[in-house]
Amino acid sequence: MPITTTYEVQCDVCWGFMDGRYETREDAEDARKELGWTDLNGGTACPEHNTAANRATEK
Repeated sequence: MPITTTYEVQCDVCWGFMDGRYETREDAEDARKELGWTDLNGGTACPEHNTAANRATEK
């Protein structure tokens, strides 16, 4: 049985996972940015816990 590596994106606050598994780290990073899971500190936060994204939607 072959061993394969997959990447997932996890919230730094609630530890929830973003839907999807990615074959490369770059693909996971691109999806994280595209779906708004990046925060101002360079970390990863789901939309519920992403204060930067929440502030942007309040304007």
